Amino acid sequence: MANVAKGFHKLFNNFRTPDGTDIEELFLDHADRVSSPLALAMLAQMGLTENTNTPFTLFENAAGVGVVAHILQRTVKAEVLGKSKIICGDSSEQVLGFATNRSEKEKWVNTEVKKIDAEKTGFDNGTFTHVATNLGFHVIPDSESALNDAIRILKPGGVLGLTTVHRDVAWLPEFREAFKSFPFEAPLEMGLQTTTWGNWSDVNWIQKTLEEKGLEEVNVEVFAWLNRMDSVDYFLTSYGMILDIVMDSCWSKELRKQHPREEVHGLVKAFLEKKYGDKGWNASWIGVVATGRVPI
Repeated sequence: MANVAKGFHKLFNNFRTPDGTDIEELFLDHADRVSSPLALAMLAQMGLTENTNTPFTLFENAAGVGVVAHILQRTVKAEVLGKSKIICGDSSEQVLGFATNRSEKEKWVNTEVKKIDAEKTGFDNGTFTHVATNLGFHVIPDSESALNDAIRILKPGGVLGLTTVHRDVAWLPEFREAFKSFPFEAPLEMGLQTTTWGNWSDVNWIQKTLEEKGLEEVNVEVFAWLNRMDSVDYFLTSYGMILDIVMDSCWSKELRKQHPREEVHGLVKAFLEKKYGDKGWNASWIGVVATGRVPI
């Protein structure tokens, strides 16, 4: 698990695509297809929708390309947005660059993009009315410190919103099936959680933890949605980097030498082409949406 976590941390801070695909375009595509449906559900549960009439101050934690900010710019009334404040923070300068480009292109209102460590944000106590973390806590190295700090920077009565992945989703079942079809034994020992603290796929654990942290009106829901895979090539472009992490983290040097990356990617591609042909398919995702309120 430690090697997998290091692999993901490296990936999150220096994304590269082996086939030369525009990484920014890939991130924005993933945001639209995967992250946005879950973020919409989280914001609705937090009470931030097109019906919101009260100005707010929101911190989008582990923001990536600014999925939450993007949605708020499109849904919240202009007069409310004009009196509100949004800060998008992430530790990766690369994805922050993508968020900055997006904010300038879409002319985001009252929104700041800046480098922020989720485990120690540096904000004063009680700075925000809302803190939203979309698909973050299960991969933040010290997720307990990040959770504590997210709660600390909320005003009395402020709302915490978070989402995580609930079960094996999208790419992992496909890789698992493909590996079983290989003409050699191929280890696949990885989960969707890389932080060592807690169980971010367990709705009961999340409910109990948020209550133990002092939040009120805790609501934890399971949310399922579909993500379209246009083709086998699209799937491998989107998730091939994760396949590389699996090989680097779970396979011995000898096994990687015997079966290099090109061979493994080719075997996965052949398996998927046999399974799906030249057609696309819908991949299923199951996530957790949780909210809670700081006591007044």
